[in-house]
Parts: sequence; C-alpha cells; structure tokens
Amino acid sequence: MQGLLLRLSTLDADAESAVRVIAYFDSLVRDHVSVPVLLAATARLTQCPVGLLDAATGRRTRTSPDGSADAPAATPARARELSSGLGAVWMEREGPAHGLDEIVLERYAAAAEVTLERAAALTRTGQDPALVELALSAETGEAERARALRLLGFDPATPLQALAMALPDRGLASGLRALGHHVREASIGDTQAVLVTTTLPREVPEGARVGIGPELPGTRAAESWAGARAALRFTGPHDLVMRWSDLGALALFADLPEAAIAELADVRAMARLGEESMLAVRALCLAGSIRGAAGAVHLHHSSLAARIARAESVLGFSLADQPGRMRAHLALALARLLANPQVSGGTPA
Repeated sequence: MQGLLLRLSTLDADAESAVRVIAYFDSLVRDHVSVPVLLAATARLTQCPVGLLDAATGRRTRTSPDGSADAPAATPARARELSSGLGAVWMEREGPAHGLDEIVLERYAAAAEVTLERAAALTRTGQDPALVELALSAETGEAERARALRLLGFDPATPLQALAMALPDRGLASGLRALGHHVREASIGDTQAVLVTTTLPREVPEGARVGIGPELPGTRAAESWAGARAALRFTGPHDLVMRWSDLGALALFADLPEAAIAELADVRAMARLGEESMLAVRALCLAGSIRGAAGAVHLHHSSLAARIARAESVLGFSLADQPGRMRAHLALALARLLANPQVSGGTPA
C-alpha cells in the first residue's frame, strides 16, 4: 500500500485515491509506528516537508522527504490542531495545494493523535508519582507544569482539585475513580497527594483525614495543593474532611508559627480540657444552643450544660453568648493546627 502512495502528486483527487490515503495512515497506526516514523512516512507520501508540535514537551519537529529533520521556529499557517490539546501537525508544500492535501492533513492529524497518546502512556508508566509531585510543586515553571499535567492526562486549562491525606489511603482514590473522576496520586513526604478533575461532591468516599484544595485551572495546581495541605491541618477525629473553601478567614492562621500558637492562653486552656468537654464545646459552637448541641451529641441537655460549665471554668470565659463561642471556636481550630503540624510536600504557592 505504501508503495502505491509514495508519490501523492501522481494521484487524482478522487474517491479511490482518498481511500488509499486513509488506508495508508490506518496501516501506520496499526503498526504502532513512533512519532519520527510517522513524520518520515508522511513526508515521503506528500513529497514535501511536514511537521508536528508535541504540546506535552513543547517540541516542534520538521521532516523532509529525504528523511532529514530539523526543528522549525514556528508552526506554519497550513496546520491542523490536534484534539485534547495534544499539539498540531502541518504540511509545507510549495506552490498551489494538491487536491488530496486536505484529506492527507486530516488523516495525518488523526494518526498523530493516536501516536502521541500512545507515547504519553508509555512515558507515564511508573512515573505518575514524580509527575504529580512536579505538577504540584510551587517551584515548577509554567511550561514544565503544563507538560507534567498533559502526561498525567489533564488539560492544563481544565479545573481540577488537589487533595491532601494524612496517611496513604488508596481507598479514597479508588472511590473517586469509581465515581467517574480522573485521578492521579502520589506519596509526597508524609502526605498522600491526589489530583482529581471536576468539582468533588460534598460527601467524598470514606477514608483517612483529607484536606480538599480549591478548584482551580491545572496551571494553578500548586495553589490548590497548598490549600489542601492547609485544610488538612484543620481536620480532626470529628471533622475528617475539610475544604479550603469552607475555612474562610481561618485559612490565614495556617501560616502562623506553631510556637506562637502554643503561647496563646486560649489554646493552652483548650488543651487542658478532656475529650468529653472539648467535644461538648465543639457541639455548642456549631449548634449555637445547649439544646441543639445536646441533640447533636445525643445527650440530655442538662448533661451537656454540666459539661459546658466545667469547660467554662477551665477556659476562663463564658460560652453563653456569640462572642464567647466564636472565641472558643477559634481556640479549637488553633489547637488543631498544633495537633497537625505543617505537613511536608512543598512550599505553598
């Protein structure tokens, strides 16, 4: 088949010739040719230079019919964009276009998409963790981050979220995949990092304590990762999942030095409370009333009131009004930061 088509200029732009062009490129795809072989075969077929832009690497390759290759400075105007942001292909025919140039460019583009996707899959094998870390690092350059995201199967312009888990727990990642999310994961220091597309549901699959970063374009993945790690620090036994978007002004405290937090009188007092009293204070802060808090923790309201009274004696201030409960809520959050020290995994963006 290739022998019949090596000189495209001898073919008429009829249906039979178009079918031969299609068969030519189909045979290249079936043979699992590499990118250089695809370019060389296309250049021989068209008898003019052809080129390819690999968006994942940013590399432009140009091949002539005689097999010589170089890297052009820019993509010529006669080009076709590939789907999914994979790149582009082009032809450089001098003079008027040939009648079959359009279908050749179309089939060349289709073959290039398959070839680039196969190459990316081979590159990805066993390298996901390193690519995830590269995509999430605040030190990674924009082009390098985009390349890592594409190799991981993400479009850099598409919104995604980063998750930070206190302990490696592949059950959460598996659960997200089962919900139809595109997921990539890696262990970064003592934290499990997960990259996932689309907005997560309010109820995520059960697993370890997890902080969920803001939904941002892939190019800002480092910011989502920084938010996820900050949110993770505010999790606890009764708040296994925390979202950056729910922290509000509390997020500002995540950057406070731990030594400074430990010196705060309210935090020291909160640390002296027993587990039962601390749970009672938390319930009151969330519910806003003794009866509401008692229902939340399944206690009689008089029993909860007694626990709150004991907590007030240790804290040194009243929880009967909104300012007192706000003060206690902040002390609880700051105590969480001490219980969950700064997690490793890169510098926040």
